[in-house]
Amino acid sequence: MSQQPFAGRAADLIEKHTAGSAELASADVWAEAAEDCVLARIKSLRLIGGLPRHKTPLSSDERIQRLKTLLNLWASGCSCAVDEDLFADIVNRHRQA
Repeated sequence: MSQQPFAGRAADLIEKHTAGSAELASADVWAEAAEDCVLARIKSLRLIGGLPRHKTPLSSDERIQRLKTLLNLWASGCSCAVDEDLFADIVNRHRQA
């Protein structure tokens, strides 16, 4: 499977997030889209040993910062970068929903 779609999607999300001051509603929409991108990437990865689901949940601000950092890495070509804490946080929250 090509990893380019994730790099392109990550770049698009980063560009939209930094394009100007976003209202809270659009920030929530951005975060949801960014998490969907991360979830799609998780599903395409072969994570040996799985994710450490016992990790402490991230705060909203920390989650947004980690999303931005990870998407920037993916957009710049580091498509194999993994943030285990972020991955575990997103997976745990989406399993509860």
